[in-house]
This record gives sequence, C-alpha cells and structure tokens, in this order.
Amino acid sequence: MKKRPEKNSATSAVAGFVGAINDRIPLPAGVELRSEAELITWHQFTRARSDWCDMDLILLTKIVKIEADIRTAQIELDAMGMMIGNKRGTPIPNPFLSVIDTLERRQLAVIRSMSLNQIASDPRTINGSAKVEGEARAALRDVGVEGLIAQPAH
Repeated sequence: MKKRPEKNSATSAVAGFVGAINDRIPLPAGVELRSEAELITWHQFTRARSDWCDMDLILLTKIVKIEADIRTAQIELDAMGMMIGNKRGTPIPNPFLSVIDTLERRQLAVIRSMSLNQIASDPRTINGSAKVEGEARAALRDVGVEGLIAQPAH
C-alpha cells in the first residue's frame, strides 16, 4: 500500500498564504447590495479591518449603500450645477447640495460609531495590506523560498 504524503508545515504555510491573498469578506446572510459598484465599494470598506461580526457587516452594508447614493447625487449635481433657477428664475443653491450633505453626515456617523476612521498611519487601515503582508512574511520565514517550490513526490 502506498503511503499517503503527509502535509508538512510548508504545505500548510503556502495554503495559508493563498488564503491571506483571497480574504474577501462575504455579505452576511439576508443582506443584498443593489449593484456591482456597491460590491466593489463593499470590498474596499471591508479591508478597513479583519475582525468583523455580523452586526458590523450589516452596518457596513448601510455605509456602502449611502456611499452609492452620494455618488449618484453627486453625478446629478455635477450635471445640473451648484446653482439652479427656481420657478421665477431666481438662482438658488441646488437641492442636491443638501441631499449630499445629509447623506454624508449619516454615513460619517455610522463610520465613527464603528471606528472605521482610523488615522492613515495606523497599519491596520493601509489598504488592508498590513495583516496580509505580515502573514505572508511569517509564512516565508517559516518555510523559506525553497519551501514554495513544488517538490516531486517519492
């Protein structure tokens, strides 16, 4: 009977490294986004930290949807201009200014409550790369470059 190759630490380290690269956070059960653009924004926001609970992810969904609404309103504002004419032709501030302001305030309140607005020098918030980079370096230290090269089975 052939002996089954055992998983060594090099194999498990490489598997962990691959997992670290592809660590997208899925949407919580029962939550849906409205567009592909929202899904892209979702992945951008979920990189802000690595320790998510379902309640945080539900609140994050709200942040993402508000962000999409802000972007939509901004497109309308850009098309119409900052000032528009009322029924009498008098120039008035575009109502989209108020809509965007309200949406941004709501979004920032939720972001602050979740502590997602860490300072830029905080390594946990730099494109979500600090944790992944640290794990990859640790795996490489444990295995060495030679451990990443496939070896023939005996």
